Amino acid sequence: MDNKNIAMQRLSMMGDWLRLQKFDKNLLSRELEIFNDDWKQYNNRKTSNRFGLSITSIDGGLSGIPDLDSLYEYNKENATNLDNQSFKKITSVYKKCRSLQSILKPFLPWLGRSHFLKINKGGFFPEHYDINKTNYDDDEIRLIGFVKNTSSQHLKFCYEDNLLHNYSDGDLFYFNANKRHSVFSMSDEAILLVVTLKFDEELFKVILENYVCK
Repeated sequence: MDNKNIAMQRLSMMGDWLRLQKFDKNLLSRELEIFNDDWKQYNNRKTSNRFGLSITSIDGGLSGIPDLDSLYEYNKENATNLDNQSFKKITSVYKKCRSLQSILKPFLPWLGRSHFLKINKGGFFPEHYDINKTNYDDDEIRLIGFVKNTSSQHLKFCYEDNLLHNYSDGDLFYFNANKRHSVFSMSDEAILLVVTLKFDEELFKVILENYVCK
């Protein structure tokens, strides 16, 4: 077994949710206000009141095409083979949000498709799991940040058969996205940060350095 697989095995043994360093939720929310007109519908084939704001994209722009689409459906329709590592060019969202830079700076060498999600009242992500189904040579992990209106009275985050409660706005986690999860919003502007990272043993060390044991 090579070092990457050993590191992945050790990460999985630590738990499905690992709390990382907190961030300034209020500052990040204010910085995002300059992009109020740049949110794009997330997967425009659906009408589930979900919007995305690209942190990385295929060209560094904010069109959302195709990084805010379903890659499975986009590839099928366009005979392409894009995956999460096809979207590595940082956008103006990263460049203009200093608080976002602070969050992501430790993880930049491994950064793939990443974005903010805004789920308005009635919006949802049905139960799913985030397994890389296009390239089995690229092990990936997810980080999730709870930015705005994500506490349980605003947002229901279901993980396997449990409703999560042990988080608040400003929290950042590594989470095992290979397990079933779903999200439902009871309020407007519930905002999450979703980060895809290409995994290796060096990234494992960085996660340990930023892990908050509590």
